[in-house]
Amino acid sequence: MDILVVGGGLCGTLAALALSRHQIAVTLLTGAAHPQAIPAATRYSYGGIPWWMGVGNDGRTLAGQGLVCWRQLQERHGDLGLRPATLLLHWSAADDADDHAGVETAVTALMASLPPGITPERRERSAFRQEDLQPLGLTCAGAIGLPYGRIDSHHYRHAMVRVLQSQGVRCLPGAVARLLVRHGRCTGARLADGAVVRCDGVVLATGAAMASLLPLAGADKWFPYSWASVLPLRQPQPCPEVVLMPLLGGRERMERQGRADLVVDPGLAPWHGGVVFGQATCLQHQSRLSGAEDGPAAPTLTGPWQPAVAEARLRQALAELAPGLAAAARRQQATVRHCPVSYSPDGRPWVGGCPGTENLWLFGGFRGGFALAPVLAPVLAEAVAHNSTVAVELGVDPARLLKPQGRSCPPSQEGAPRSSGS
Repeated sequence: MDILVVGGGLCGTLAALALSRHQIAVTLLTGAAHPQAIPAATRYSYGGIPWWMGVGNDGRTLAGQGLVCWRQLQERHGDLGLRPATLLLHWSAADDADDHAGVETAVTALMASLPPGITPERRERSAFRQEDLQPLGLTCAGAIGLPYGRIDSHHYRHAMVRVLQSQGVRCLPGAVARLLVRHGRCTGARLADGAVVRCDGVVLATGAAMASLLPLAGADKWFPYSWASVLPLRQPQPCPEVVLMPLLGGRERMERQGRADLVVDPGLAPWHGGVVFGQATCLQHQSRLSGAEDGPAAPTLTGPWQPAVAEARLRQALAELAPGLAAAARRQQATVRHCPVSYSPDGRPWVGGCPGTENLWLFGGFRGGFALAPVLAPVLAEAVAHNSTVAVELGVDPARLLKPQGRSCPPSQEGAPRSSGS
């Protein structure tokens, strides 16, 4: 069996690695997953592993497996960038003053939702010195500390080149122009340079570009994306292994409600010897990345997207959270990076066959991808290898999103306590 995996980010590389264990000939398309050069979200991710996350049954199925899977992968393949870390879910003095009940309610819900044996540590502002965060000049009023883990995305990208090669995965550069579908069966892909790759099946792990490539009417409605804006900064000294995220985040709530809006969830994490600050999220509800079918002109990004507004809001949030970092950003003339990120309308990823097309599988839409992708990549590989469906109790079958009269299933509340670290 020959399988083409399209997408060289976190999901694509993990899917290719999982498939290689099934004696399948795997080709991974590592170039852009779309005719337009799109920045990969994996590169600028916090890499956080909210290990408590699961799927199905209100997020309880397979919960707690993310960190275990990363450790197993490292035992098998060497260092992939897994690092111990602390998660600080912070709130500001304004949060306390304006919505003290909201802070206390969120803290109570967090305490109740964690597995037995895990006791979050409540910290006041002075306690941030224990994590060597004082030089950042944080203005947080308080935070909840949790044991955590993260993947160094820079190290991961380079390590996976070695790992995939050692496992016999054939890696090709290039961009997909369109999938080849004949009589309802996917037979390969045509690349932007005109080359054709024939295979027995295709796994799409292209994130935001997925809807543009799917042979499915209304795909842009069922498989949407948002824009994430982050600010990478150099640091005179390495940032401690701490991932900072807001306790009262707005992105997940906005995605569940399907509102085309812009929210800023101020946080930071170590990144490539420095720190990355983020993120501003602009939801592109029912919009799409235009594809090759739009004609010979260079494809353009469509939707209610105003990067200048997102950048201004992001820099304002940085100045409020960490004035010292904001000053460093001005001195460095640091550039904001904007990346399209796929998301799922009901909060659960898309793992399984594409409705209406044989030999085409989807792997994306992750909230907390660094926790769930390594857990579900072997599940997808089993389905591909044995031409079977993914267990229905996992609740990740892409067909669930396609409903009569053009309605999706109701928004999900699962994923407690939160999916920090995307």
